Amino acid sequence: MQPLVDDLFANVAGAEPTAFDPTSDPTFPTSGRAAGRATVARSRIGWRRATLWAGLAALPAATGYAIGRVTSRQTGMLAGGLTALAIGALRVELARWFTLEPAFHREGELGDLELRHYAARVEARAAVAEPGLEAALDRGYSRLACFLYGANATGEILARTTPVLTAMRNGVYEISFVMPPDRTIESLPAPQHAGIELREVPAHRIAVLPFRGRFTRDNIARNERALLQRLVDSGLVARGSVSFAAFDSPATLPVLRRNELWIEIL
Repeated sequence: MQPLVDDLFANVAGAEPTAFDPTSDPTFPTSGRAAGRATVARSRIGWRRATLWAGLAALPAATGYAIGRVTSRQTGMLAGGLTALAIGALRVELARWFTLEPAFHREGELGDLELRHYAARVEARAAVAEPGLEAALDRGYSRLACFLYGANATGEILARTTPVLTAMRNGVYEISFVMPPDRTIESLPAPQHAGIELREVPAHRIAVLPFRGRFTRDNIARNERALLQRLVDSGLVARGSVSFAAFDSPATLPVLRRNELWIEIL
């Protein structure tokens, strides 16, 4: 991915969508210290976790019982065990369904683009001087994961969030984790690794292009070109660098991955 120049795109056609007023959304902080410093969770995971646990408790037993009645008890137990394993594998493949992500308001769509307004948040960022995207992702992710899992001043284990953000700025890849809900820079422990920095990200609007597939430079670059063309076609004014947002781990099948490209819009 190549860095984009600020205000690269001119508003050449069409009307820009009406800006979202964050004061109309009660989930967005609009006053006090939280307005500029807190990360606000967008949580729809409670019912998913409840459904998963209910499935783990009920489906294997029901499957084992049903098959055991028509075959044998041993076959039923085996079927129940395989059902539990299948549910566990599905949980791994769809881990993003059970992970918090930052709050946003969906403004609408322009063709393939989705327009969003994000609340203010805090990110932990690692600058990685690797020539290749895949190597930069691996190194940056490992460094930030260590920070979350206790490599910090207090040894605190921080909750995971999604997505993992990657952008190139000034020729260096920056990998970012969104910090847990309602945490400020002041309340977060200092990273032990000198290459990790905590930053405040103010509320902003972005254009989003979703896509599937592997975390490869070619796949991302191809979709980045599509994003930029759609921005021009839509008459949107963009600034800053394109960010790659990965909502799934490399263990997830490429066809199931939720990948997005983000760029800030005015």
